[in-house]
Amino acid sequence: MTTIPGRCRIDLGSYPRADIFRAFVDRPMPQFSTTCEVELTGVRRASAAADRSFFVALTYAVSHAVNGVAPFRHRVIDGELYEFDRVDPGYTVAREGDLFSFCDSTHFDDFGSYYDHALKRIEAVKRQPDLTTGDKHHMFFITSVPWINFTAFTQPYEPRYAYIPVITLGKLVERAGVAHMPVAVQVHHGVMDGVHVGRFYERLAELNQNAEAWLR
Repeated sequence: MTTIPGRCRIDLGSYPRADIFRAFVDRPMPQFSTTCEVELTGVRRASAAADRSFFVALTYAVSHAVNGVAPFRHRVIDGELYEFDRVDPGYTVAREGDLFSFCDSTHFDDFGSYYDHALKRIEAVKRQPDLTTGDKHHMFFITSVPWINFTAFTQPYEPRYAYIPVITLGKLVERAGVAHMPVAVQVHHGVMDGVHVGRFYERLAELNQNAEAWLR
């Protein structure tokens, strides 16, 4: 059984980015987005060798990279800034008839635990789709657009969840034996800057390079 992760309030008096936070917190559109082409040859090959779902393996790598960069776990709730111990992924899952469902899942450091739980959650929403919105501050979102090799992507803006990062996965393309995918990141500028998004991409690249070590 999984639980909602804990959180700790951040004191703006000692928060190094307090002035930057205040500069963006009340802007009508405080988010920014980036798109980078990410090599995923390691994840693709290791998932095939282990007979594992490439999508689930990729979302594990994304979730691991997200949780490894603290600002991705920062949220404003009722006017207070918090850092969560961990943040859990929510996916979009394709359904018949060109429809989709939300799928709230859980982050586990161990790939096997993550994989088994994710498969159960995906199968559950295929049987009973879920488009509800509840308290999701402890989450981040992964959406998949596997039909498009995009170069930029912007997600709908929801003020209530403005601080929740959204990761968009595009079409997997192979060139000369190397697999690439556009990966877009949309975040709130009040809690992070380009340097933090860059660290996410760096961690994702490291997980791809070392996929054989964790993807079993």
